[in-house]
Amino acid sequence: MSATALLLWIGTAVIVAAVLQLRRAWGLPRRSTAANTIGWTLLLTGAILALAGNGAWGLAVASLAGMATAALLLAHAGWTAPKGKGRASDRKAHMLPKRGEPRALGRRLLTFLLTVPLAFAASLLAALGARALAGMAGWSDADGNAMTLLLLPLLWGILAFWLLMLPRRRAQWTCLAVPATIGLGLIFIGGAA
Repeated sequence: MSATALLLWIGTAVIVAAVLQLRRAWGLPRRSTAANTIGWTLLLTGAILALAGNGAWGLAVASLAGMATAALLLAHAGWTAPKGKGRASDRKAHMLPKRGEPRALGRRLLTFLLTVPLAFAASLLAALGARALAGMAGWSDADGNAMTLLLLPLLWGILAFWLLMLPRRRAQWTCLAVPATIGLGLIFIGGAA
């Protein structure tokens, strides 16, 4: 067995152990920072070992084993869980206004505009800024383009989630402006270089 295959197997075993440790930690009657830290450290260690062993393919294989372990644990928990006695909640988390309340369509439309097209635009500028930075660092065009295509949906998802968690519009506008401004600055610097 080669050294790289051995790293992959060890990384896979460590990731499976990490999932088991996290399940044990989350099942404790009280939150344990130490138990959670051990689980997340094991997960990171296993990922690094699998990545060192076989690169992205090794990481994918080891992650698959971890996800399969988590799926089996979840299936077992669902199968053995006692049947609930309570009725499901009728609460709709403010999706629709109650009878007689204003619809607040303007506020809802602005939230949509902030989290979908404007967050996409800010994420695109940030990804293109990262592309310009990669170009200045000497990356090839293909690598820079691939990074941009991978970074855009990731940044968009993170930014949209973050925007929905912020309670004030001013904070939301700031959250949009920061990555867009940084990305635009990097684009201009990269274009001038």
